[in-house]
Amino acid sequence: MRCLSIVLLGAIVLWLSPSPVEAAAIPRQIKWEELAPQPTESIEDPLEHLDPFIKVELFNIASALRQTKSGLMSPVSQEYEAAMEARYRLEQLGVEVQVILRRLEAVETEIRRLGEQVINSLDGQFVKIPGYALPVEFDGDAVQEFFLVPYVGACIHVPPPPQNQMILVEPAEPFLVGSLFEPVWIVGRISVKDTRRTLPVSDGEIPVRAGYRIEGANVEAYRE
Repeated sequence: MRCLSIVLLGAIVLWLSPSPVEAAAIPRQIKWEELAPQPTESIEDPLEHLDPFIKVELFNIASALRQTKSGLMSPVSQEYEAAMEARYRLEQLGVEVQVILRRLEAVETEIRRLGEQVINSLDGQFVKIPGYALPVEFDGDAVQEFFLVPYVGACIHVPPPPQNQMILVEPAEPFLVGSLFEPVWIVGRISVKDTRRTLPVSDGEIPVRAGYRIEGANVEAYRE
């Protein structure tokens, strides 16, 4: 009888004790750079050696051409005409506008391509990463789902980061966001998963895409 009690007690202790895997589960702290592949070759900035004034003009010209091509700007609008006048001025100064714009487009295409690539070896890893929370879904004042981003103001004052610099987080428990400008630590098992959401912003909504996801995450106050 005594032996049976000892066996039962041992079984209860084993049942209550965490498994060796759980007991040894210490999150690996990662950096945002680890979520993106490194380019095999350095990407040369075609505007690097130009005068700052010329850089601004070229950016404005490239933006006007891009928006006109996508239908967001009319080719008879004042903005487009101003950009074309700037293009003419630069060409009169000997600036090879068309050549530089082609190089700029190639660089932007490569950056977008790299931004769409994820690190598959991260899938399933237990990690800890700092960032800023952008709420997506609320339950009253508590946040049930949010995007974790690497810097303040992402998606609010500037375009969204690349998808490999966005993590969709579902916390284990809803939490209150004190401020969008206060960083947090996220601890959980990361998965490589392409997820899309619509993010509310001050002037409407924008579509946002994340390449990673952490479900059942713990949210901690950020401390060095």
